[in-house]
Amino acid sequence: MNIKYAMIVLKKELKDTFRDKKTIFSSIIIPILIFPIMAFALGFSTSEIINDEQKPVDIALITNGETKLETYFRETGQINIINTDDPDKALEDLTVKAIVKIEEGFDNKIESGTMGNVEVIYDQSSQKSDMATSRLNRIIESYSQAITNERLKAIGVDLEALKAVSIKSTSVSKDGGMGLMIFSMIFPMLITIYSAISGLATATDLGAGEKERQTLEPLLTTKASRLSILGGKFFAVFISGVIGTVASLIGFFIASKMNPDFLGTGVALPLTPILVIGVFCAGLNLIFSGLELTISFYARNFKEAQTYLAPLSVILLIPAYMTMYLDGKAVPEVYFHIPIINTIAIIKEALVQIIDPVHILIVLGWTLVYIFASLFLTVNMFKKESVIFRA
Repeated sequence: MNIKYAMIVLKKELKDTFRDKKTIFSSIIIPILIFPIMAFALGFSTSEIINDEQKPVDIALITNGETKLETYFRETGQINIINTDDPDKALEDLTVKAIVKIEEGFDNKIESGTMGNVEVIYDQSSQKSDMATSRLNRIIESYSQAITNERLKAIGVDLEALKAVSIKSTSVSKDGGMGLMIFSMIFPMLITIYSAISGLATATDLGAGEKERQTLEPLLTTKASRLSILGGKFFAVFISGVIGTVASLIGFFIASKMNPDFLGTGVALPLTPILVIGVFCAGLNLIFSGLELTISFYARNFKEAQTYLAPLSVILLIPAYMTMYLDGKAVPEVYFHIPIINTIAIIKEALVQIIDPVHILIVLGWTLVYIFASLFLTVNMFKKESVIFRA
């Protein structure tokens, strides 16, 4: 490969790529905007849940006469009893979030020292009803505990003497805490997906797009060898992918400033983990740059290339979601040998500031193998006349 010619091709391809407004929009603008939009949506939905938690729970009460439990409900200020002739219809319409049936003679049973029965009817398919019922059950449990305490006091039992174990929980996490845990769940999944598919639009245009515009043949007649042309195109896709990844990180940063609860608080990484994450994201970018170019060269036209390349993002979601709840401090050894999952595993370790040289070397070795395999496929595809000139 002639470096001089490869650089000429690279400059030409980058100019053509970023001259197209659609590429700028899909590779830079969308990645920057997507996370702030997610942060806004998450903030909106979270605030709605918080508001629901702070409001009294609307219930329909079915009972024969007023009971002490009903009085307790009113005194807590957390229950709003709605009068309705059709409780089932009210629950179906979510006018009430639950129906509470208190059996006849409930107070008499409580006073006689036996157990009173309460039935809570709710709609499990409704998130609002389900969450409200959890609060309702805690309130009823609190009333039950108060009755139990009164019974124990009546027979002279010291409540403190019944406590066998005192629990004190102390976190050993130096920084990050819950914020870091949430961050380590979401960030590796998103950054690996963006690292892999950020160059997708460019790869589609530089392969199938050129074939469709019939600009590939004139390029092949120049002094530049096929390997030099391919090298220029490959690095154009790679640079586009890196720009897209950086754009998504900028969007990530903006989102965290817009909504501090987007991925929790207290997340701050030193330089070494950031460098490790950057190296392996670049490695993933190189792998998929080759794969995307290979598929793009094979396709007859732009539309066909988009059809072939679309499943890549879906395939990436499988390992991304599989490792979403993976603990960065307890990654199984086998994960460092599985494609894509090993990159996510290294990123998760880096986020909790675990820099294991053995794991890094294992994943780095596999990443180099995948890069060479990807390049091998691309070179062979580009050498085939039947593929380059297929219509």
